[in-house]
Amino acid sequence: MHLNKIQDKIITDFEGIFDQVKSKFRYFRYFADLGTLLPGVTAIERTNEKLIRLTKSRIWLDAEYRDGRVYYSGDSDSKVMRGILSLYLKVFSGRTPNEIVDSDVYFTREIDLLENLSSDRRNEIAALLVRIRSVASGFKVKSLKS
Repeated sequence: MHLNKIQDKIITDFEGIFDQVKSKFRYFRYFADLGTLLPGVTAIERTNEKLIRLTKSRIWLDAEYRDGRVYYSGDSDSKVMRGILSLYLKVFSGRTPNEIVDSDVYFTREIDLLENLSSDRRNEIAALLVRIRSVASGFKVKSLKS
């Protein structure tokens, strides 16, 4: 499934529950619950090399490159960030480096995620996206050298 189709599905799924999560508490509770419900998000060894720096929460990201695609895994000590991370992993994992680097991440705008987050949390998402794209760029360069 194309990266944008996954983003569209996230938006559609979120619209389906949006009436239920109108309060900020419920909105963020949804993300906290999402982080515990999706399998594979926490399948990562928490090492300093995988830690994303400059974030309030501790967020770990790992990636594997096989068959021309990047497969991410990650975790966070914050339940809300773990849920948000799970959405990013859903969108980006299994994509080619070019798809990842060239993508427009629009689902966050469509579900009003950035508008509802504190500046610290927005910075965490920005740092996460930078790391996701940086890792993909690194795999892209390695594949060109091969």
